[in-house]
Amino acid sequence: MTNSLSTPCKGLVRFLLVFLIGSTLGIFSVVEAAQSTPVLISTNTSTRAIVLESVTMKPEPFQLTASANFSADTRTRITLFCMNLDFLAGESASAFTADAEDAAHNHYPLLVEYVGQVPPDVGYPNGEIITDFRGIYMVVLRLNDAMTSSLGDVLVRLNLHGVSSNRVRVGIGSVGGGPSDDAGAVPTPAPQTPPAMVTPPTIAQYQGQFNGPVTVPGYDEIRFLEQATWGPQGPPNNDLQHLRALGLQGWLNEQFNTPPLFVNGAASPPLSSNYPAMPLYPVNQPTPPVCDATCVRDNYTLYQLQKQFVTNALTRDDQLRQRVSFALHKLIVVAGRDLNANEASWYAPYLQAIDKNAFGNFRQLLKDVTLNPGMGRYLDMAGNSKVAPNENYSREIMQLFSIGTDMLNQDGTPILDANGNRIPSYGQTEITDLARVFTGWTIANTNNTFNGSPAPDYISPMTFNNNANANGPFDTNAKTLLNGQVLPACTNTAFNPCTGNLTNTRNYKNAELDLAMDNLFNHQNTGPYLCTQLIHQLVTSNPTPPYVGRCAAAFANNGSGVRGDMRAVITAILLDPEARGDVKSAPTYGRLREPVQLMTNLLRNFNATSDGVLTTNVSGAGSFTTPLGQDIFNPPTVFSYFPQDYGLPGTNLFGPEFGILDTSTTFSRANFVNTLFLANSGNGVPVNNPNRPLGTQLNYSSYQAMAASCTAQSCQLVDALNAAMMHGAMSAAMMSNIVNAVTTVSSADPAGRTRTAIYLIATSSQYQVER
Repeated sequence: MTNSLSTPCKGLVRFLLVFLIGSTLGIFSVVEAAQSTPVLISTNTSTRAIVLESVTMKPEPFQLTASANFSADTRTRITLFCMNLDFLAGESASAFTADAEDAAHNHYPLLVEYVGQVPPDVGYPNGEIITDFRGIYMVVLRLNDAMTSSLGDVLVRLNLHGVSSNRVRVGIGSVGGGPSDDAGAVPTPAPQTPPAMVTPPTIAQYQGQFNGPVTVPGYDEIRFLEQATWGPQGPPNNDLQHLRALGLQGWLNEQFNTPPLFVNGAASPPLSSNYPAMPLYPVNQPTPPVCDATCVRDNYTLYQLQKQFVTNALTRDDQLRQRVSFALHKLIVVAGRDLNANEASWYAPYLQAIDKNAFGNFRQLLKDVTLNPGMGRYLDMAGNSKVAPNENYSREIMQLFSIGTDMLNQDGTPILDANGNRIPSYGQTEITDLARVFTGWTIANTNNTFNGSPAPDYISPMTFNNNANANGPFDTNAKTLLNGQVLPACTNTAFNPCTGNLTNTRNYKNAELDLAMDNLFNHQNTGPYLCTQLIHQLVTSNPTPPYVGRCAAAFANNGSGVRGDMRAVITAILLDPEARGDVKSAPTYGRLREPVQLMTNLLRNFNATSDGVLTTNVSGAGSFTTPLGQDIFNPPTVFSYFPQDYGLPGTNLFGPEFGILDTSTTFSRANFVNTLFLANSGNGVPVNNPNRPLGTQLNYSSYQAMAASCTAQSCQLVDALNAAMMHGAMSAAMMSNIVNAVTTVSSADPAGRTRTAIYLIATSSQYQVER
């Protein structure tokens, strides 16, 4: 981090540090903080911060309007001092967040404007060096505009890479009052010997620690499996030891090279996918006995695909592909209900295209999905004609699938104009002209092998319309795309003449489509936009700009000069310091477990055996995720199951999954957990023939063996569940309450104790918000 303080200011800071911090050296003992936890420095007798007004260097209390200010506004800036900052090389103030809480428990985000090392004391007249403070940092915070001048004490906290510092007291308007100190809070004065300066590692150096086996096991490996799989698999089929033996990078490499379940040779070219090839069925549903009830269920609903989804999540080894594929499905949306009312053979090729490209290149994914017949039907590209070009797909591929609505910096922050307004990334001209590119493509017809009925070909990519007439559906005139790129008309010398020549026209349209894909793929927004969406879905809803920037850099160059390499993007997301660590304590960190993740996490944690019939809506099966707001493979709109930009009410935070959380779905979540662990004597989901032939059973015998000995003083059961389900992050108050509840159940009923503990954990906010 660069230090931009002026020389006189540096000297004043050093003097004040000696006076305010150094004068206490030798009087107190240092309070050690956990590694990687930022420590805000307080006095040696209380949690009151060592804090100064940034310009005048006056102590608290602070007025909201500064008496002197170097900024464009008049808001006061304050300077605190801290240590234990494990930032990366090149990270600046944007890697940090801060907040304050007042006596009424209102929370105020505080903008972090500067973080820098305090320079060493050198050059004094007598040549002495008092001390070296470069292991201590000064942090400049801007007070929030919503604060009032009568708050009194507020508790201020600093956050880095999802980890919070201690909270220190700062007086606003006056000193005193305010909220109580946090439980267990103690003074955190500067140590007797100032901490040594540490050279921040590069991102490559940081990620290098994950190249070998895990030598010091911790909770982070469980957190990693929550992010990269459908949930850590519990005993007796524990996959945690396998991860630790390979190391995180080794595990990723193994996953990248684990093939999907099926090779669908009927496709052209063949697709490797977790979803099998399904025979095409005609538009009009055949009547019995040609197509009986089972035939209707398997081919005219999503039953088979939804069942396969759950089966894959619970049993397949390629867990990372499945998590990434589902994330991409939520980003590049097709809803089954719009494909001939959930015709499975029409929808499966879309899932196969995403599966195939999850570890490939984003450019190829964009093109394959663009020509997928399911997408062609869903967003009206199929049959699109130059007479009246349909703009649905051209708008959504820009707005939702590739670049987003606003121009972005490479760290995902919006680019602003001179008036502070966001700059649109595209306009009506780009929408219209891109729609003209998407003309002339259609879904092929074929003879269905089932009963000889004709059916559209939803397996092969969309084909070029064979109408060679000059008034055909294809637009061969010039078009202007993003960044002013002009696609020449077909009569341009760069292309073969098209008039009356179907072959030349087809060649032109294919070349034009590739240029349009390149235009989207190479846009400056694509990397940061894609990274932001994937980080939201795999790690946290509010990543800092540097986190997005590191991922976008991997998108731009995988280290070998390749742009759009999904393996590089996934690695950058999962091995970033903002993703890794045993515990993430920042209040803005984490994401709500969406319904399907809540379900699979619990089933995998307790080694469920299942027929996979848990997300289907057919008679006698009943989806368990639909009442929670997530009808799998049937998102309600092209904006997916929930809007990615959904803001948490009353905050400046994103919380996409909270977009489907309301009173009804909250109760449904608890009811689902009750169904798994309490109803039916804890035997899971019962059989219901013919559509739920085996049901779902859970195995928590290894935990049950710990239950009888659980007491208020020692409860191995709750400790083990805390580790497995919450990677050790359960608060002391929550643990105490659960232990008390468990011990009210007779020790002669270890199964009841176990189910009670699991239910209370799984329905808690601390579990349902994955951190």
